[in-house]
Amino acid sequence: MSGADRKKRVWRWAALFLLLTAAVAVLYFQFDEPLRRHFHGVKAGVTLQGKPVERLLRPEVAAIVSRMAAYQGREAVSAQLEPEKERIIPELNGLELDQEATVDLVMKAPPGVRVNPLYYELLPPVRWDHYPALPAEQGNPRKPCVSLMINVAWGEEELPEMLRVLQKEDARATFFLVGRWAEQNEALIGQIAAGGHELGNHGYSDDETFTELDAWSIARSIRQTNEIIFDAAGCYPLYFTPHKGEYNRLTLEIVSRQGMRTVLWSLDTVDWQKPGLEVMREKIIRNLAPGKIILMHPTAETVELLREILPSIKGKGLSVVTVSELLAPDWWQ
Repeated sequence: MSGADRKKRVWRWAALFLLLTAAVAVLYFQFDEPLRRHFHGVKAGVTLQGKPVERLLRPEVAAIVSRMAAYQGREAVSAQLEPEKERIIPELNGLELDQEATVDLVMKAPPGVRVNPLYYELLPPVRWDHYPALPAEQGNPRKPCVSLMINVAWGEEELPEMLRVLQKEDARATFFLVGRWAEQNEALIGQIAAGGHELGNHGYSDDETFTELDAWSIARSIRQTNEIIFDAAGCYPLYFTPHKGEYNRLTLEIVSRQGMRTVLWSLDTVDWQKPGLEVMREKIIRNLAPGKIILMHPTAETVELLREILPSIKGKGLSVVTVSELLAPDWWQ
């Protein structure tokens, strides 16, 4: 092959190389974006809080999540001290959208998955933990819930029907048990616990006046009742309520040392005096508000009262929950 032929051949290969390079460049700029979105973007059919985000790249998802964080979440609400009554209204933890974790969740989601944002809690500066001996008589009023405090030292014949009414209305209550009664009614305690209700401590005997007891006697009454309830239901109570609401600072301190909290009530049916169904219903409906703890006992009139007022309570947008749920610092959904 002559030198001229070799030069022509080289030029032909050079021209072909340039054409191929140009074609690759055109294809790259034309198809790189769809390819990147296919291999590195959000999978097909993925939604974030119901809105489609498929094929979006990480910076685009991060921008969406950042906008969501600006208007989602809740501020923390500090516990409110009531110095004149020496009581406390529990706090509510704040919620803030966890942007980085939410973006990661979206980017790793399989096709067709509905993703909801992730949040983390913010603790308020003033919390019940800072004042563990202070009693609470209500939950935070910003929480749309109320609780039934059912003190039990008698009335076991009414409890099965009371439990049926609560189950029918999808309501949970906290039953504060007297230890002496609990010793004789283990089967009923099992029924209460099986219904999803909470068990609380009401001291060992209805005859006890805690303001007249020394520290050792108070601690014995509380511990003895806790052990009886644990033997019957397999759980230790978290809350204590004193007979007739009578307590002193020693009582509060001893309860706190047991790792428990003292709870009172904000609305009393006084059902043990048998005031009549109409009187009790009117009192509750007139004073009902978020955060209220309603005191009652297992009487026949109280069972009828529950049949009437539970639908009304729920009709006002309030959930009937246990004392633990009411006083917990998390927001109610």
